[in-house]
Amino acid sequence: MRGCRNVSRGFTLIELLVVLGIIGLLMALLIPAVQAAREAARRSQCTNNLRQMGVALHSYHASHDMFPPGNLADGRTIASNFLSEVTYLLPYIEQQPLYASINVDLAVGFGESVDTPLLENRTARNTRVSSFLCPSDAEANHLNSYRFNRGHCFNRAGPKFDGPFSSMILPRAAAITDGLTRTGFVSERIGGSYSSAGGDEARDVRIPIPGTGSIDDADVIQRCSAGPQTAWFLASGRYWMLGGFATTNYNHNAPPNDRQPSCTDMNSYGRGVPGGWSPPRSYHSGAVNLLFGDGHVEAIPGSVETNVWRALGTFSGGD
Repeated sequence: MRGCRNVSRGFTLIELLVVLGIIGLLMALLIPAVQAAREAARRSQCTNNLRQMGVALHSYHASHDMFPPGNLADGRTIASNFLSEVTYLLPYIEQQPLYASINVDLAVGFGESVDTPLLENRTARNTRVSSFLCPSDAEANHLNSYRFNRGHCFNRAGPKFDGPFSSMILPRAAAITDGLTRTGFVSERIGGSYSSAGGDEARDVRIPIPGTGSIDDADVIQRCSAGPQTAWFLASGRYWMLGGFATTNYNHNAPPNDRQPSCTDMNSYGRGVPGGWSPPRSYHSGAVNLLFGDGHVEAIPGSVETNVWRALGTFSGGD
């Protein structure tokens, strides 16, 4: 009698293709879900960074009866420097040693700026502080993701300086008559490309030609739109230590993530100069995070109405 044999049967080609198709379909469904979950976590961390900054702002105010200044200047611009609002917050986010390492005396007047960073402050200036960086913006050389609000207009003939952190404004809670809950304080900005190969319209800042002497924001914006787009500032957001539109400020002239490239006067990291087209920008889908004066954070979509967005930018506009 012939013995029984167990016959091993493999997959047919059709069955193998079906299995591979199912695996591919599952991967196609899974990968976007994983990416979305990771971005949600990054966005949550970004929101938390802004909330911590809000706590630090109010701790500073409790100690000094004002929020931290940017590009400090008195009424005659005699005592002035390029240090940013972020710099003065360091002791309030457990970074006192870093703050103590900055030679503030060298920053007085026009001693240190984005164009003229000093060797003496190099270590402090190039220090990465995790709470100053949005995880969604992973540029290796980027040191600052968050910008302070300078309002929505600058005009030397008036009105001037309508944002809570504008030059020549003493940023105190009592001065913010529009209410802390409805006044934007800090938002986001994608870091520059740092690439000499050419400007990145989402990240870098265009410079109008000529790049100096603008009398107001409207003038900067008009020259950016009409002139040749050949000049770029490629190091946007490089330093948290130095203030101005090139590094730590934004304005409300354009909505978040506006398609038109950012454009500002080359002198806009100084005091009392136009910021031009300097909206907040982020890699978060459809919105930027905005810290309000009372410490809460909201996601503001790019579709926000113009009048609403501009109202959020002023501190005493009656709106």
